[in-house]
Amino acid sequence: MTRVRRAAAAAALTVPLLLATGCGIATTGVVESGRAGTVKLATAPDPGLLYFIAPDGALVPVPVSDRMQRPDIGFTIGVLLEGPGEAAREAGLTTEIPVREIRSADGTGYARAAVKSDSDGKTLRVVLPIPVEPLSGAALRQLACTALAAAHTSPAPEILLIGTESRERPAVCETRPGTAADQQG
Repeated sequence: MTRVRRAAAAAALTVPLLLATGCGIATTGVVESGRAGTVKLATAPDPGLLYFIAPDGALVPVPVSDRMQRPDIGFTIGVLLEGPGEAAREAGLTTEIPVREIRSADGTGYARAAVKSDSDGKTLRVVLPIPVEPLSGAALRQLACTALAAAHTSPAPEILLIGTESRERPAVCETRPGTAADQQG
């Protein structure tokens, strides 16, 4: 048994010594090996963004539901005019756009906005099915940010909102309250 005890003692001393020496492998620096690998992801088309008002007054982008893909600007604005969906309401998001006034004339659904872009692309006119005169600064910001997100153009065009009273109001996409856009309301 003494031979077994000696072997066990030798093994018990040898293992920590091997671990302490690092097995004789020297450290190396960073080895350059070329470009990083890339991966192509299969993604769904951009669903568009609607902007609603958070409890602190900031605008929050909300993806449009999956019922539409690559929506046009007029349809996206029409969805915004419906107000926040159930999930957005549960998250505390609201709107200052008067939802009750935007039903289509025949009462079958919500009217969509008509959108006209100047030939130079510098101005985007959004013709709304509601008056623009009473809209607050936050409502103007909601409409401007949603239109710009749906437009997918660079540089961003000037946004002019045209209401049922044929009045034009400029709108600026600014996501925080207390900005120049709020003073328009």
